[in-house]
Amino acid sequence: MPPLEAFGPTIVIGLILFVMLWFAIGTQRNIRMGNDLLRWLQDALPMLGRRTTLRWLGSSAVELGIVEAEAPFREATVLAVLEPRDVALLWAYARWRGRRDFVIVRANLRRAPRFSMDVRDPSGWTGRNGDPDDGLRPRDWPGGCVALASPGADEAAVRTAWTKLTGATAGVWRLTVQPVVPHVEVHFRPPARTSSPAGVLVPIRDLAATLSGAGGH
Repeated sequence: MPPLEAFGPTIVIGLILFVMLWFAIGTQRNIRMGNDLLRWLQDALPMLGRRTTLRWLGSSAVELGIVEAEAPFREATVLAVLEPRDVALLWAYARWRGRRDFVIVRANLRRAPRFSMDVRDPSGWTGRNGDPDDGLRPRDWPGGCVALASPGADEAAVRTAWTKLTGATAGVWRLTVQPVVPHVEVHFRPPARTSSPAGVLVPIRDLAATLSGAGGH
């Protein structure tokens, strides 16, 4: 029987081939899933702006910049963040920690909100991060979520948006309103592609309109 050392080079080459193959397959899968997600969003994007720019940020994130944003938006960005499927160990760890594909919508409004409010779902990947902001007070929120708001916050408008988004997505992880940019930021897991993307973007647009109308400068 040959010594174990004789199998060393073979094992190393096998591991290298495994990593390279996993990287290639994971990258292709992420690109395919990212493009699928963008196609799903495409029909509803005109309510944010007339044209979009697309930029891949590595193999696990793709950014859509909204050009010539529609009122009440001054500018907006849609970021699709995918699981790190191209690196096996990182993917396994992230998935064990609860990370899944999710979408971030960031918007700057033509009239900034006068208050701050931050609602997070601690069970979500991004909802468990961050320390309480100074000056924000806890608010009661259903579903075990954490809600903090400044005095005078329009809690009803934020609650309405959160409820609608919860029904239209596979889970909302975070919704933030603040006077500084980005004025509105929403993190959510995309629903099944058979649903309408308008169900996701309409509540964000309606919240932005409320903030710009009643709560703007």
